[in-house]
Amino acid sequence: MFDAPNHLANVLPTALASAGVIALMYRLLAPYSRAWSLLTVLLTLLTAQLLEKSRSVCLDQMVALLCVGSFYLLHTGERLGSRLRQLAVFPLFILGFAIRGPLGLIEVCAVVCVYWALSKPGERVRQVLIHGIVGLVLLAACWWLLMKLARFSGGDAFADEVFKMQVGGRLDESGEPFYFYFQLSLYRYFPVVPLAFATLFALRHRWPERWANEHLQLLVRFGGCGLMILLGLSVPHFKRAYYILPMVPMFAAVAAYGLLHAQGWLVGVRRCYEWLVAALPALCVVVLFVCRHAWHKQGYWPEISLPLMIGVLVVLQAAALIAWQRAWRLVWLSLIALVAQWLLLVTVIEPAKDLQFDTRRFVSQVEALRQAQPGPLVFVDLARDTWAVRYMMNLDHDEQPLFVGRHELEKLAALPRPSWVIVSRKETALLKGAPVEHLAPSYQGRLNDNPLMVFLLK
Repeated sequence: MFDAPNHLANVLPTALASAGVIALMYRLLAPYSRAWSLLTVLLTLLTAQLLEKSRSVCLDQMVALLCVGSFYLLHTGERLGSRLRQLAVFPLFILGFAIRGPLGLIEVCAVVCVYWALSKPGERVRQVLIHGIVGLVLLAACWWLLMKLARFSGGDAFADEVFKMQVGGRLDESGEPFYFYFQLSLYRYFPVVPLAFATLFALRHRWPERWANEHLQLLVRFGGCGLMILLGLSVPHFKRAYYILPMVPMFAAVAAYGLLHAQGWLVGVRRCYEWLVAALPALCVVVLFVCRHAWHKQGYWPEISLPLMIGVLVVLQAAALIAWQRAWRLVWLSLIALVAQWLLLVTVIEPAKDLQFDTRRFVSQVEALRQAQPGPLVFVDLARDTWAVRYMMNLDHDEQPLFVGRHELEKLAALPRPSWVIVSRKETALLKGAPVEHLAPSYQGRLNDNPLMVFLLK
């Protein structure tokens, strides 16, 4: 369709997954309250981490779609009495594995199990056992098939690397502490996670009412699924900020309910939120000047019209002042804040990050060298699922690079000649005793803001 890899082709699957998440959340909540559904959508999009990842390559956003999709199928199946909808979650388990490996299947299965664990006492144990056992069987079958394919494609060495990538590396003791995601929640997942925690704590005394109140039952299930993702992914030491994206729409629904039905001290929390989103366009102006001062000196400032940008933000600030007096104030203020945040992200922050974390310049320089003297690409101690992906995204043809681990440096001597060897500048000590040890680098540059060296091995 796109003939060659380009930015649209790269990010389109993630963008469609994000749109699917938004659509499903709206359809889930619209039958209960239009304000609840709209505010949930806006809070989801106001989460900076989700909004940013929706415009990039992010498999976890696809897992988020599967988690929300499984929740939607179970809930609507329960309401409509459709057994077929409830059984349709099992193919999503397999799809989760296909997209994200064992982690994808486990997340989707866990959402389903938590959903049933928070149902009525008469059926929850049986449903949790059924879905948990089926999930475990599917996980074992998918893992067996993956290992068979890995051995068929690259032998035992490649299968061991797949195991390390999918399981061993995530359980390694080196990594982030347990509270890493809770810390992230204070800024990258703000305001959704703090608001959701405040809502769950404020409404804790009403939880027993959920059997007679469908709104509360839905709220508790959303909260339980979000907490499961947050706590469950905090256990492995290997963590990334975007791994917990599937919890965002769940917690957004909880936070929106708390803002719309605030009582007691939660009214003060709602007032703080209203003031924050009402002032966000003005805060964006401040951020604009701070970013310009920091990035202009380093050459990362994008070519934009500063007066025009400030003018648009001033108009949005005026609109926020008008919306303060209107009905549905929470929804209108959140919408205006989202427009201001999106404008700043798309016109300033993302273009500046593209300049800072540029990959195209490095790839084009290396490819020019390879055209003059063709030879295979060799990545030394660089991960397959990060460095290679970033490099390949900038090519207009398929490429099969070679990978040499830090404990496999003897393979460098057996490489076909000529070969283009790429190694991180901070890892050049690994080359001691290797054939490229005394070679001068043919090119030095930065890939995704990481300094790399390129050697021609003849």
